[in-house]
Amino acid sequence: TAEQTAGSPHPEVLIVVNGASHVSMAIGSYYREKRNVPVSNVVTLTIPPGDAALGDSVHETISSRAAFDNLVRLPIEQFLQQNGLTDSIQILVLASGIPHHYVPRSCALDATYLRDCPRASVDAELAVLFSGLVGAGGLGANGEAVNPYFDSSLPFAAWRADNPQAPLRYLVSRLAGFQAPLDPATGVPADVKSLIDGAQAPARRGTVLVDEDPDAARTRRAGNRVLLSPIESLLRGRGVSVLHDQSSLFVASPTALLGYASWGSNDSHSGTPPFYGAIAGRIVPGPFAPRSIAVDLVSTNARTFVSPVASYGQSLSADLIRLGASGVAGNASEPMLIGLARPPILFRNYFQGATAIESFYRSVPYLSWMNVYLGDPLMTSVER
Repeated sequence: TAEQTAGSPHPEVLIVVNGASHVSMAIGSYYREKRNVPVSNVVTLTIPPGDAALGDSVHETISSRAAFDNLVRLPIEQFLQQNGLTDSIQILVLASGIPHHYVPRSCALDATYLRDCPRASVDAELAVLFSGLVGAGGLGANGEAVNPYFDSSLPFAAWRADNPQAPLRYLVSRLAGFQAPLDPATGVPADVKSLIDGAQAPARRGTVLVDEDPDAARTRRAGNRVLLSPIESLLRGRGVSVLHDQSSLFVASPTALLGYASWGSNDSHSGTPPFYGAIAGRIVPGPFAPRSIAVDLVSTNARTFVSPVASYGQSLSADLIRLGASGVAGNASEPMLIGLARPPILFRNYFQGATAIESFYRSVPYLSWMNVYLGDPLMTSVER
C-alpha cells in the first residue's frame, strides 16, 4: 500500500516519463531507484517538448482534447490494461516533461466558470482515468466532480477497495521544479533532485509557519479564518511547533520550516516578484527542513517550471521548492477559492502520519480541476 516504508518495494507506483526529453527520463530513473519501483512500472510517452532540456514552455501545455487523448491518456490507459496493472496501481508519478496544463479552450471567469470550464491540470485528469469525468468539463451541474475521498481517514487502498465505482482511481503526483541547473552526476534538475531527496532525508525539528493577512480584501478575509487560522490548534495538540503570524507582515521564519501556509503573492504585503527567496536581506519565507510541506493560496502557482521565468505574475511553487520544500500543493490555473486544497486538512493529515499524496487528495474538494501536487507522493512527516 501507499503506507509502505521507504526501503520496501513500491509496486503500487507507476512512473510516467517523456521519452523525448533526457531530463524527464533522468528524473524518472532517479526516482525509480530511490523508491524501489519495479522497472516494469515505467511508462514512456512521446510528447514533442520543443526543447529536450525543458528550457521552454512548449512541453507544459496540451491544447486539444485529441492531443491529450492520443499523447497522454490513451497510452497510459493502454499500458495499465495491457500489463494487468489497472487495479494494482494506486499512484501515478509524473516526471517533468509531461504537460501539466490541459487547455482545450479558453474560459471566461463568469457565472458558469466553475460549472462548465473544461480546463484542468493534466494531473487531475489522470486521477480519474477510466471514468466519465475525464474531459467532462468543470465541476458539473449536479456536483459530479465533488471529491468522494475528501476528508477521508482511510488509506487510499482501503478506500478504493470500498468504493470501486468512484471516479477517483489514482493519486497523482508530479516531480517538478525549475529545470536548471542540472545535477552533474544524475542529469536531474538540482531542485527536483532536492525535492526527491528531501522526502527521504532524516526528519528533524522545525516550525510550521502560518502567515495570515489581516489586511486582505473583504472577499478574502473569510479565507484567513477558514483556510489558515485553524492550522495552529490542529498542530499544536500534536506537539508541532507553529508560528502563527497575524500581523501586517509577509513573514520570514528564523528557523527551518516543516510547513508553510500563506496567501503568497495574494498577501497585500508580499512585495514584488519573485516574492520568495533572498529578498531585502531576508530569506522569505525561510529555509525548509526535509520532509516539509507547503501551500499558498494562489491561483496559478504551478503554472510554470521554466527558469528564467518569462513573465512572473503570481508567486511560484517552484520558488518554494528551490528553498527546500519537499512537497507543495499548487494549481495549474485558476481554481477559484472554493477549489483550492484546504490547508488545515492537508496539514492535519500529513502531521498525523498519512502519506503526502493521501493528505493532499483528502484536502482537495473537487476532482478533474486545477490542482497539482509537487513532490514524492510517498513522503511522510516521520521516518518509517
